[in-house]
Amino acid sequence: MPKRTKKSSRDKSSKKQVNPLRKIVASLVLVLSVVSSLALVTAAYVEYLSPEVHPLPALLGLAFPVFALSTLLFFLLLLIIYPRYIFVSLAALLLSFPAMRQYFPINKGNDRLVTNRPGFSILTYNTFHFVDVEGELLNDKIDYNRTLQNIINADADIVAIQEKSYSQFQVNKRLKFTAEQVEQINKLYPYQIHKGRGPILSKYPVRLLSDTIYSKTAFTSVYEVDIEGRKVTIINNHLQSIGFTKDDKDLYVELTTKPDSIEGKIGGAKQLTHKLLDAFQQRALQVEAVDSLARSIGGNIILCGDVNDTPNSYSYHILTQNRRDAYLDLGSGPGYTYMADRMWVRIDYLLYEGDMEARYVNVIKKRSSDHYPVYAEFEWK
Repeated sequence: MPKRTKKSSRDKSSKKQVNPLRKIVASLVLVLSVVSSLALVTAAYVEYLSPEVHPLPALLGLAFPVFALSTLLFFLLLLIIYPRYIFVSLAALLLSFPAMRQYFPINKGNDRLVTNRPGFSILTYNTFHFVDVEGELLNDKIDYNRTLQNIINADADIVAIQEKSYSQFQVNKRLKFTAEQVEQINKLYPYQIHKGRGPILSKYPVRLLSDTIYSKTAFTSVYEVDIEGRKVTIINNHLQSIGFTKDDKDLYVELTTKPDSIEGKIGGAKQLTHKLLDAFQQRALQVEAVDSLARSIGGNIILCGDVNDTPNSYSYHILTQNRRDAYLDLGSGPGYTYMADRMWVRIDYLLYEGDMEARYVNVIKKRSSDHYPVYAEFEWK
């Protein structure tokens, strides 16, 4: 009996030693969960802050998926070790749900048009000047341009192009534009306008209304397409890019791959941050101009192209105030349209307003440009 008593007291002693350690770990998890939760809620609502006035919070918006994941993990940890304090993480997750849905929509019924109602299709595509990012232009086994072929295969009624640096489609050995491809593209699209910064290809009559250049990398080209008597304004955009050089991209990859290397790269990290903030501020002015232009035109409008900003950004907020996002309405998942240099983001959009409705949308996962093309089908209401 005495031995059992001693053993029992040792057990009680060990429990007393474990409990303080458990409390320290739980307290640390609680503190970190609060920090993560605050960052998540801030990132979820930075879209309401103009980078012209408050540029720094926009950086948090870029990290929104990271904060969402970390807050969810802390919620699960607290549920196990400190369940009565899960309300902080839970509240943050609930408050940020609208932003999460913009980032990661889940929808059903995204099917091709099967009705007999009239409609049309459109493709928006940053073609990266038709240079293949995976080096297939240098591959002897590939004897055609894959980006141009993606456009031909999509067979959309209207194609809005960003980053095209020549006047027309013709046989090109360097880019591997074949005679067959050139014949196909010109037969598919009898109406083409290449003089704007954002060229357009169309199966219907089209005219250029305006072409605005904001900077070396940013423009807005406006077209009017006559679709069997119905007028649709296509506002094709390529808004301010970050302007990272190859060295900048290499540094970004290094910093995101090896965070401990930042100590020796402070100067470079500051330069990257400065470029990001500058791009945020310039885009804020540009989206306000685009929104104002669209409002002045009115009617049936498709606002498309490479906005260079994420779904919880100020840019997206301004451009979707009076417009619907075809992917948000019909797509599922993050819908990344740019996947290069350790950046996975949805920055190419098909936004619309007027007497039409999107019935099908698809981010075409065909790798050639550094962007994926976005295709949508619309029908008239």
